[in-house]
Amino acid sequence: MRSDEYLKTYQPIIYKTFENALSNHLLSHAYLIVGEPGTPLLDITKYLAKSILCDNGHPFACNRCITCQRIDDKNYPDFIVFDGSKSSIKKSEIDQLETEFEKKAFEKKGIKIYILHLVENMTIQAINAILKFLEEPGQQIYAFLTTNNESLILPTIISRCQTMHLKLIDRQIIIDDAISNQIEPLDAQLLSFIYNDVELIENALRKDENYRIAKEALLDLLNYLVQDKNKAIFEIQRISTNHLSSKEATRFFFDLLIACLQDMHNIKYQKTPYLQDIKDILQQINEKIDDVDNVLIDVLKLKNILNLNINNSLLLDHLSLILTKEQKHG
Repeated sequence: MRSDEYLKTYQPIIYKTFENALSNHLLSHAYLIVGEPGTPLLDITKYLAKSILCDNGHPFACNRCITCQRIDDKNYPDFIVFDGSKSSIKKSEIDQLETEFEKKAFEKKGIKIYILHLVENMTIQAINAILKFLEEPGQQIYAFLTTNNESLILPTIISRCQTMHLKLIDRQIIIDDAISNQIEPLDAQLLSFIYNDVELIENALRKDENYRIAKEALLDLLNYLVQDKNKAIFEIQRISTNHLSSKEATRFFFDLLIACLQDMHNIKYQKTPYLQDIKDILQQINEKIDDVDNVLIDVLKLKNILNLNINNSLLLDHLSLILTKEQKHG
């Protein structure tokens, strides 16, 4: 789905707000776009920012003109993106941004735009540096900040921005749309817990080998959890050695496992599970575990330390203890 269609269909408040700002030249100098993990946060933010520069905006970006294409190709010097999902945004990068934006715009439009994606991942020094820049923006400079968690953003940053929230699309709608786009039902069901957007699901299937590795490891583990805990412990050790050698694959594995545990919670409380293709095996595992809610909490805590410099094998050994300590049998 195109970005303008996505906004109009699923984010009508943002669509109308920004449409009015573009049409009536009432743009704020800074925006904070809030979206939970799994929403197309960066893609939509880029699209909104690009709409300010588009040669043929009516009023949103056409995605076809030379300016839009150059921005997509990262070949537009007055459009800068720092991505906090890849590494922390540092003060040196903010200093670089300020130095570049103190200069006259390179392009004839005279407009400069910067995006700081996931500002909760900025260092303290970078936050202090950006505050002054937000408070005293230069003429024709527009800032777009994004976050997955508004509660982690300093009030002094929020007060300097117009805040807009991406709403989550109902998970079943995502699953149904993905299946209608020829995505296998189990892939659609599993990835709907990670991505709240069909295009992001398609990209994961098309480009990310880590998902395939993690899915294979997950399904092997589920089969062993149905049998007995000794086999499950052995399987986690095998998975650690043979499959999850990278942080990316391990992160996917934890996300998929958490999806299963969340659906086991749904089954426990007689709610309709989303993982219809594996609901029977999840039901069987549920019957072998005393308290799936405690397991879910422990696995979520374990995932939170994944970004620390911890050996994957040790992490997965800990996981095996979590998954088997609550078992009723064997």
